Amino acid sequence: MKKVLISLSQPPVPVVMDADDPMDVLIQCPYCGTLTTVGNTRMISGFVGCDHCYFVPGGLLETTLFVREHEYENYREGKFYKDGFFTNKRKAEIRNDSKD
Repeated sequence: MKKVLISLSQPPVPVVMDADDPMDVLIQCPYCGTLTTVGNTRMISGFVGCDHCYFVPGGLLETTLFVREHEYENYREGKFYKDGFFTNKRKAEIRNDSKD
């Protein structure tokens, strides 16, 4: 199975469908599992997401910034990233509900 390297700190991602243009290669987002192209991925601190999971409330951007500030060991080890999008989104919803 062909794989593509999209981050130096994460393992290569399997290619779902190859393309002539490297940015059009279809992959499964390593954070949320949504099908996306390499060119539509976003990265923060070496953690890769896609449009589906990056900018949404509780998404990769918000979660990475929160964990870096409040749970540095978790951030450094990347445990939150391994937990995945849906787990972290629920945690963010709980945090935000407790603020109200």
